[in-house]
Amino acid sequence: MGSLSDSYHRALITGASSGLGLAFAEMLLKQGVSVIGMSRSPDMPTGSYANYSARAVDLSDLESLSDELDQVFTEFPDIDLVINNAGFGVLSHLENTSPVQIATQYAVMLGAPTMICARAIAAFKASGKQGCLVNVSSLAVDLPLPLMPVYNTCKAGLSALSDSLMLDASGSSHRSVIIDFRPGDFNTNFALRMVGRVDWNGVDLRSVMDRHHALAPDVMLAVRGLERALRRGRSGRFRVGDFFQSRIAPIGPLLLPSRWLRAIIRAYYKK
Repeated sequence: MGSLSDSYHRALITGASSGLGLAFAEMLLKQGVSVIGMSRSPDMPTGSYANYSARAVDLSDLESLSDELDQVFTEFPDIDLVINNAGFGVLSHLENTSPVQIATQYAVMLGAPTMICARAIAAFKASGKQGCLVNVSSLAVDLPLPLMPVYNTCKAGLSALSDSLMLDASGSSHRSVIIDFRPGDFNTNFALRMVGRVDWNGVDLRSVMDRHHALAPDVMLAVRGLERALRRGRSGRFRVGDFFQSRIAPIGPLLLPSRWLRAIIRAYYKK
């Protein structure tokens, strides 16, 4: 089995300073792929990598992001892999979510990825080379997380964007690879960075989610899943997580009435 650097030369990753994004960046770097990591407060991956470039970018500022993308794709015209990974959660009833929190989530998790996809596809077509876009969505598209309505909406929108781009590419002479990557719970700092704390159906939902994340699989399971998706080299949907979340749970929406699903989700988040 060859290295991913046989297929990809340079990757652009958002949210690369922690969690899944950092783990993805380190995996690609170890396989010889150059990486540009975009984060608000970029940190270097573990180890010393001459082929890593950190860019400080506020993805909620779409106007400045546009300028930054022009600079990045001009400076690095060889980008052939883009991973839209950045995201964060706000735990709140929708009516208690501030306008700033709503706007920021939509910008970071839907507006910015859309702009990045558009700029990347234009660059891929201009170069005449096939590129790959990975939109890191969530299993929350299949089974929504409680009291995270804007997060769920953004992830569903991101998956819809991936489906749209797959459809558009199917009728084009230049076919980029589009991957709708849907991870479940992993033991990262996502829960620690979540905003908000609220009671839901008589339980401290934040404590329950923290406990679920602490017991979730190691991030390397997600890394191996991404590697398999990239090696596959074709567009499609890719779910990754423990056996229940990645294989069993997504079947629920296809077989069960929606009211049963809501009851199951409520019961799951009481544990």
